Amino acid sequence: MKQPFLFSLAIGASLAFFSCSSEKTETPSITASAGFNLDSVKAEIAASNATYGASFASGDSTAFVAHYTSDGCVMPANAPKLCGAGPINAFFNGGLKMGIKDIKLSTEEVMGGPDVVVETGSYEILGDKAVSFDKGKFIVAWKKENGKWKMHRDIWNTSNPAPAAK
Repeated sequence: MKQPFLFSLAIGASLAFFSCSSEKTETPSITASAGFNLDSVKAEIAASNATYGASFASGDSTAFVAHYTSDGCVMPANAPKLCGAGPINAFFNGGLKMGIKDIKLSTEEVMGGPDVVVETGSYEILGDKAVSFDKGKFIVAWKKENGKWKMHRDIWNTSNPAPAAK
């Protein structure tokens, strides 16, 4: 009677040990929570990015600001964080005065869930005759507002080398 009991105990211990393996399962990129679909969010972001830089070509500050949430913030290098429609509009107008005519955005990665999505990518800022002013990388936190995904926090920096010290 002892041998079958020990055999059963050994089998049970083996099953318990192997069922607790440290193998990880991958989380799917599409979440079912509240109808969230990362692929459709990526498509919305791509559509928004296509019109974002073009607002400089048309000088349309209303279209530019509409890409941001009502409490959205831009965080340019060497400048304070600018939040809300008024400061973002002033930032846009400063870009126009500098001669910015277009911004090309290239998405590299989009990740997140139904509350916040994060986009990383690269940009190029263009002036007259498509002269490149700057190239760099960015991170944008997107939030849904009034049924549309909008930029909530926007930070970027140049990939160009720093100017030589004088």
